[in-house]
Amino acid sequence: MTVDDLMARTGLSRPSFYEYFRDRYDLAMKLVEKMLAEMFPMSDRWFSSVGDPAEDLERGFEGLIGVYRKHRHLMRALSDAAVQDAKVARAYNLFLERMTESTARRIRTEISAGRTAPLDAAEVSRALILMGERYLSDKLERDPKTDSQILLETLVTIWMRVLYGTRTVSA
Repeated sequence: MTVDDLMARTGLSRPSFYEYFRDRYDLAMKLVEKMLAEMFPMSDRWFSSVGDPAEDLERGFEGLIGVYRKHRHLMRALSDAAVQDAKVARAYNLFLERMTESTARRIRTEISAGRTAPLDAAEVSRALILMGERYLSDKLERDPKTDSQILLETLVTIWMRVLYGTRTVSA
């Protein structure tokens, strides 16, 4: 998408864009930063908690699902644009890397506590984040009214089974 395309959709002039942003990459970075600012307090419910992992995941995913629902078009646009634009890809990958690194830290904590079997925390984290991001983007793009409970149960079940071998955990 070009700046002209973007501004044509808003009904504003091209010079208006440059009053706020240097280029498309600057816009993408600001959007990623805004989303991260909304997502991290939600996902931090699992990243930083030491309670029951299933409850922590549920609380974290409840918030993330709301953020994804709100920004579903932006998430899809970033994902699509990242394929064609190296600068947008860097911004999008920054988002994914931050989520992956935080998840890997929590997984390492769970391994150290003996609640999760030894595994490659970085790789499992990356797979779970990419799967979850793609799943939420796809489901909410196709049907924005998808029941949040279905999304929540699906993601929590997958994460719990991968990390703990079960749907529930006794702490």
